[in-house]
Amino acid sequence: MNLALSLAPTARWVQRSGWALAVGMALTLAGCASAWRTPSADAAIAPTPAPSSASTAADTVAAAPTLPPPAAADIDLQGQISIKLLATDDLPAKGVSLGFFFQGQPDAGRLDLMTPLGSQIAQVGWNPAGAWLRRAGGTISSDAAPESRFGSNLSAAPSPDDGLERFERIGALSERVLGEAIPLQTLVHWMQGRADPLRPSTAAPDAGLAAGTFTQDGWLIDTREWPRRLLASRPAGPGLRGIQIKVHLDR
Repeated sequence: MNLALSLAPTARWVQRSGWALAVGMALTLAGCASAWRTPSADAAIAPTPAPSSASTAADTVAAAPTLPPPAAADIDLQGQISIKLLATDDLPAKGVSLGFFFQGQPDAGRLDLMTPLGSQIAQVGWNPAGAWLRRAGGTISSDAAPESRFGSNLSAAPSPDDGLERFERIGALSERVLGEAIPLQTLVHWMQGRADPLRPSTAAPDAGLAAGTFTQDGWLIDTREWPRRLLASRPAGPGLRGIQIKVHLDR
C-alpha cells in the first residue's frame, strides 16, 4: 500500500485535532481572564448610585447658614407727661408737665422734651453704653424733624465734641433733667400697656384694681385707660420721694 495514502487520514485527524485544541485553549483563557478580573476593576466599571432626594434635601438644610433675627422696628411714642413729686417733711410738692416724642427701643432710644406750647427743653438719648443730654439752645433746631434731630443710628454713642452732657446711668440723667430718678427705659414698656418682660412684675395686691394694673420695681402701673392714658405711682419710702406720673398718649 502506498505510504502517502495511508498517512493522509492521520494528517487530516491531526489537523482537525490541532484546531480543536486551539479553540479549546482560547475558550479556557477567556474564562480565566474573566475569573482573574480584580474587584477594583469591577468597582471602577460599576456605576455610582445617585444620592436620594431625601438625603440631598437634608444636606441642603444642614448646609444652610443661620441668619440673625431681624432687627426690631423702632417704637414711636408722642404725647404729654406730667410728673409730680410729693411733699416731704423738708421739701414742698412740685410738678412739671412736658410734651415728648420718643423714638427707638427701651435699651437704645432718644427722647425729645418740650414745653406744653411746643418749645424744646432738652433732648435725651441712651444705649447700653450710657446716656447723654442736650439742653435747649444747642446747635440742633427744635423745628427739625425727629430724624434730623436724633440721627438714624439710635445705638451709636455720641462723639466727644458734640456738646452733650454724659451720664453712666439713665437714672442719673433723669434726675438731672426732671429732679428725680425716673425709670425711663421701663416707662417705654409701660407706655405700651405692658410690664418690662426682663424685670419681675406682679398683679396689683388690691383685687378691685387687678384688671389692667400691675406692680414693677416698686411702682404701681394703671393701664385701664390705655392706650390713651397711663398712670404710674411710687409711694414714698426711706430715701425715696413719692412720685406720680400721668401720661397722655397721642400715638
